[in-house]
Amino acid sequence: MKTTIAVMTALFAALFVLSPLAAAAGSVTVGTDKASYTGSAIVTITVTATPAPGSGVNAAITVTNPNGQTVVTQPVSIASGSATYSFTAGGTTAWISGIYTVTAAVPNYSPGSTTFGYTSTGGGGTGGYNVTKALVDLQGNLTALKAQFTALQAQFTTMQGQITALQSNDAAESHNMTVLSAALTALSGQVTTLSGNVQTISNNLGTLTGNVGTLQTAVTSMQGQLTTISGNINTLNTAVQQAQAAATAAETAANNANNSVSSTQTYVLVVAVLAAITLVLELAILVRKLS
Repeated sequence: MKTTIAVMTALFAALFVLSPLAAAAGSVTVGTDKASYTGSAIVTITVTATPAPGSGVNAAITVTNPNGQTVVTQPVSIASGSATYSFTAGGTTAWISGIYTVTAAVPNYSPGSTTFGYTSTGGGGTGGYNVTKALVDLQGNLTALKAQFTALQAQFTTMQGQITALQSNDAAESHNMTVLSAALTALSGQVTTLSGNVQTISNNLGTLTGNVGTLQTAVTSMQGQLTTISGNINTLNTAVQQAQAAATAAETAANNANNSVSSTQTYVLVVAVLAAITLVLELAILVRKLS
């Protein structure tokens, strides 16, 4: 039975050596004070190293944009086991809208990372708030999955301790080994499921990134069309104003012509009356001469 325990111990050791969760002298976790930021917001990063590394040790903080371009890099002292660093987002063309990755590396520690969403007010990047939120949510799911992996690692550690205890307790080792074997099988299934979920989410992130590029192209095209339509509306307004001015001028000319016709008719009537009076007078004179 002791040989069986030794074999199981070796298997557990191999699992931890081959697992990406196996690591080093300690672990590093990274967090931000908000899930997303806009414009020239203040971003505060918190780094925790477990256990505390002691004096003279720094954590190298790096922030990269959605294209993988580094926008912030800063070493901070992590001697006490925790550190914070604040900076102002934006200010350069590298600050585009999308998901940013924050990593912190401490010598001989497993590195930590997290993400946050950023919306640029300068018009670069994806620009879509809902899309950005969806990416942030997916990154949150990945963070939750990493936490589950950490919990599984703790369970493996506990099981190792139980195996060590079994080595000094031959009376109960058979039953406990059966229980531990079943637990190990269940944990292996959970690890496989979680790995599949992580791969699915990574694929979805790739698809969303492509969709964001397509949306950006469509928005740019629509902006060009809106600019053209705006120019056409301004041209049409100018033409309408010119037509209104021409109509006003035509109305004024018509009124002037009407007034001129009325004056002409009055003059002709007066002349006709005078001619009639003259004719009557001449007829009267002619009649008188004849009589």
